[in-house]
Amino acid sequence: MSRRKRAAPAPDRPARDTAPPGAEAPKGRGATKREGAAGPRILRDVAILAVVFGLAVGIAELAGAANLGVSFGIGQIAFAIALAVLLTRE
Repeated sequence: MSRRKRAAPAPDRPARDTAPPGAEAPKGRGATKREGAAGPRILRDVAILAVVFGLAVGIAELAGAANLGVSFGIGQIAFAIALAVLLTRE
């Protein structure tokens, strides 16, 4: 067992960023109706990214890419562009 003294518990005081009673909820980018509904949105975004990658690879193959590696490179570029769009939207 340690011989150190235990720290005294912090006094109960309200957090600085709490709103006074009766104040409106914050509005803006972080405020959503359903707090915890990120699961379906993430799945939708992953599905969008997979479709974009697959379509880009398929279009590159049909357009006459030299080999599958080149098609995958085109797919990666399309994937990165779609990811940037998904991350920067509101």
